[in-house]
Amino acid sequence: MESLAYLVAFILACIVIGGPLALALTFIRVRRYRAVLIRAGVSILLGAISTLLSSILILNTGSFGSKVLGFLGLATGIPAIVRSVRSIRDFR
Repeated sequence: MESLAYLVAFILACIVIGGPLALALTFIRVRRYRAVLIRAGVSILLGAISTLLSSILILNTGSFGSKVLGFLGLATGIPAIVRSVRSIRDFR
């Protein structure tokens, strides 16, 4: 039972921390193309994890609190992915 609690805590941490962290990474200004690619890659990875886990949390739970956390992950993960792709496209 303890390992299940650790798993749930890890999943919620990925949602609550991963999405806003991915979005915050997109606001960092860099000058080199390689740095843009690294920043965008990390941001897309964190945003994708947050988005996928959030959608699973929204669809498979019934409580209001978990749905709010899921929508928080979606509301920060999707814009992070979009901003990262646009930053790569608009760099040059």
